[in-house]
Amino acid sequence: VGRQLLVKGEPVHLKGVNWNPVRIGGKHPEDLDFRGFVVADAELMATAGINAVRTYEPITDTEVLDILWAKDIQVVCSVYVNGNLPLDVVRERVLAVK
Repeated sequence: VGRQLLVKGEPVHLKGVNWNPVRIGGKHPEDLDFRGFVVADAELMATAGINAVRTYEPITDTEVLDILWAKDIQVVCSVYVNGNLPLDVVRERVLAVK
């Protein structure tokens, strides 16, 4: 009853983190490496009870998304962070994972 977020038809309580996988000493966004960190990070997050991640850049790699999904981790994927991108770029980012 009331407002609820449903996932697979069931109410969900999100316990999330910002996920920005960059190696130690690396810089965002040039050293962003979703593919290189997802297996280990998803395992750590699932073990810690995290069920949602927010990214600073869009994840368009479906293999990365599939690994997170397999661990029941929802993704809040940023596609239009600060309003500086042309709308056609935003549209491409959305369509890449739709």
